[in-house]
Amino acid sequence: MVYIKSKSFFSYVFYQIIFSSLILSNSIIPENNSTLNYVHVLFEWEQEPGAVEYRLNISADNNFNVIILDTTVNSLVFIDKDNIEWSHNYFWRIKPVYIGQESTWSEISSFNTAAKRSAATATIYNDEDINQGLTIFGSFYNYYSAMIDKNGREIWNTGDKNIVYYNSTPYLDLLGCYSNPSLENNLPGIDFSIDSDFIWEEPNEDFLHHDMIKLPNGNYLGIVAVSELGPIPVGSWTSSYQGFGFSANGISLEFPWVGDRLVEWDKDTKEVIWSWSVFDHFSMDDYDAIGGTWLPSSTGYQEYDWTHVNAMIFSEEESAIYISTRHLSRITKISYPSGEVIWNMGRDMLSGDVTIGHDLGFSFQHGLQRLENGNIVTLDNGNLSQDFLNTNVPISRALEISVDNNDAEIVWEYSLPENLFGFASGNAQKLDNGNYLITTVGGNGTSLEVSPDGEIVWEGNYNLCEPICAVYRAHRVPGLYPIAFSVIIDGLRKNTEQVSGIYLPEGNASVSFTINNEGSVSETYNYHFSDNLDWFGDHTGSVDIDSGEKHTLSFNGISSNSITENHCQLEITPEHKPSLSKSVSAPLFIGQLNIDQDSYLVPDKISLLAYPNPFNSTINIKISNVKKIGEVIEIHNVSGKLIETINLNNNVKEQEIKWEAQGLPSGVYFIQLVSDYDKQFKKVLYLK
Repeated sequence: MVYIKSKSFFSYVFYQIIFSSLILSNSIIPENNSTLNYVHVLFEWEQEPGAVEYRLNISADNNFNVIILDTTVNSLVFIDKDNIEWSHNYFWRIKPVYIGQESTWSEISSFNTAAKRSAATATIYNDEDINQGLTIFGSFYNYYSAMIDKNGREIWNTGDKNIVYYNSTPYLDLLGCYSNPSLENNLPGIDFSIDSDFIWEEPNEDFLHHDMIKLPNGNYLGIVAVSELGPIPVGSWTSSYQGFGFSANGISLEFPWVGDRLVEWDKDTKEVIWSWSVFDHFSMDDYDAIGGTWLPSSTGYQEYDWTHVNAMIFSEEESAIYISTRHLSRITKISYPSGEVIWNMGRDMLSGDVTIGHDLGFSFQHGLQRLENGNIVTLDNGNLSQDFLNTNVPISRALEISVDNNDAEIVWEYSLPENLFGFASGNAQKLDNGNYLITTVGGNGTSLEVSPDGEIVWEGNYNLCEPICAVYRAHRVPGLYPIAFSVIIDGLRKNTEQVSGIYLPEGNASVSFTINNEGSVSETYNYHFSDNLDWFGDHTGSVDIDSGEKHTLSFNGISSNSITENHCQLEITPEHKPSLSKSVSAPLFIGQLNIDQDSYLVPDKISLLAYPNPFNSTINIKISNVKKIGEVIEIHNVSGKLIETINLNNNVKEQEIKWEAQGLPSGVYFIQLVSDYDKQFKKVLYLK
C-alpha cells in the first residue's frame, strides 16, 4: 500500500517520524542511568505494534544473571513495590509478547537508588484497622522529608535537597520549603515533585514560613512575616523593658511586632494578586500574656512574635480560608476574596473579636484540616493547658471540632501521654477509614494512628533529635503514584514493510483506545479525540476509572480512500494532575493488513539505537545488521530540515557512530535510518 502518493520521500519519512514519535512518545521510565530517591519504582515503556502483553525483567547485573523480577504485564506501566532496595544498582529490559510468540529483548536500561535518609521505625498493633497508604513527614532542622510504609520501611526521601514537607493533596501535589542559608529569606516555599525537582518557587521577596498551599485556580498562597510598631503591654515584664529604655506603658507605639500576611501569587507571573494582613484584621489589644512570648530575653528585645500563624487551608466549597494563629491560640475563618473575618474561635480576649469556642481550651495549636461535614481537625499543642484546662502538666490533644458561625464544640479528642507532649509543630489528620493520625515532636518525633474509640492501631517513630530536629508535620497519603496510567492504541499493527498504523475497512469502521489506571486512587480522565479527515468526528468527554481498572474508548465513523493521509489523535488528561497528560497518535490505513506473522521475530532485522537520551553535545548511534550500500543515517531538526547525512559501511554489520551536536541549538532532533529494508528513527533531545 502506498502511504502518501502526493508527497516527496522525505515528507513521507518525516510525517512517519512525527506520528511514530507520538505513538511511542519515548516514555521510557526510569530514564537510563538515573538516580532515584525512592524504592517504589514506576516502569513505563513504549507500545509495540501487535504486542498483547510485555515481559519485564529487573536484574542486579547487566548480564541478567541475578534476576530479581520476571513478570508479564498487559499495560505499559508497572509499579514495583517489593524488590528495589536503597543504595543499589539495577538493570531492566522489556520484551513484547505477541499471540503465541515472544519478540527479542529491548536494549537494557539502568538506574540506581540513593541512600535512605531516616531512621524511622514502626509498630503495628492492629493490622486490620490501619488506614492504607504511606506516611510522609518533614523534619526540622536537619532539613529532609521522607515516606514510610506501615512497617516503617522508608519508601521515598528528598535526596540531597534540603526540603521540609508542609502539605500534600491526595494526588501528591507536594508543597514545602527548602533551606538556603545564603538567602536573607532562607526558607523559600516550593511546589516539588517526588524527584525533588522544583515545579514552582515563590519569589522570596519576604520571609515565608510554616505553610504554602496551591489554590484551585492554580495560584499559590503563602504565609509571610510582616512587622509594624506597637506598644509594650503592661505586665510582669514591664520593668525589664523599661530597663532597656522603653516606656513600656501599653500605649506608646515603640516596639516592632511581627505579624503575618497571607499572600496569593500568580502561578505564571509570581505577582502578588491578593493579600490579607493580621494588622488590618486583628487588634493589638489581643496578645499572649501567659505563654512566655513577652518574657525578658538576652537578645535585647529585638521584636515581639505576635501572631505566629502556622497553618492555613482553603475551602473551595465555601470560598474561605482558615488560619491557625499560634500565639493567640486562635483559629480564624476568612471570606475569600473579600478578606472579611467570618469568625474567630478560641480563648476570649480583650478586643471581644473572638466570638466562638471560648471554652474549648486549645492553645498554641498547629495544623488544620477541614472535613467534608465542615468540622475542623487540629493538634492542640497544649502549651497553656495547665492554665486553660487545669492539667497537672502540659498535655497535647488531637481535636475534631464541630463549628458554625455561632457555636463550636469538641466532638472527638485524644490526649497524648505526658511523654509525647508536643510543645510545637505536629498536626492531626482524620483518615478515610475514620481513624486519626496524630503527629507530635514528643518521643523524638512520633505519629500515632488512633481509632475513633481511642485504640492505638499503629505507631511510627521518626527517631529525630528532640527538639531541634523535630518532626514538622506528617500525613497519610494513598501512595507514591496516586495517578499513573497508560494509553494503548487498540489494533496498532505493522505490515510486512514495517509501517505502523491502524488498518481499517473502507466504510463503517471504528478505532479504540484502552486506558489503564495503574495509580492508587480513582481518577477522572478527560479526553479529546479527533482525526484529520473527520472520518470519526471530534469527541470530548470524561471517564471515571477506579484504581487497578481499565476502560476502553471507542469511536465509530465512516472511512474512505483518499490521496490525503489521515491520522487520529487522542489526548488524555487526568483531572487532578493535568501535568501528567498523555497524547497518542497513529496513521489510519484503508485495506486489509498484509502481515507476516513471523515478521516480528526476523533475526536479521536492521536495528537503530541512540543513547544517551537526552544527550549533551555527543550521542552514540548504534546500527546492527547493516546489509547493503546505500543505507545512510540522516539527522533532521524538529522542522524537518536535514542537518547531516552519514553513510554506512556495508562491510561492517555492527557499527557505532558518535554524532556531535556542538554549534546546534538545544531541542528535539530526529535520527533517521534510510534503508530499502527498513525505515527507522529515534527522536532525541539535545540539552546543553
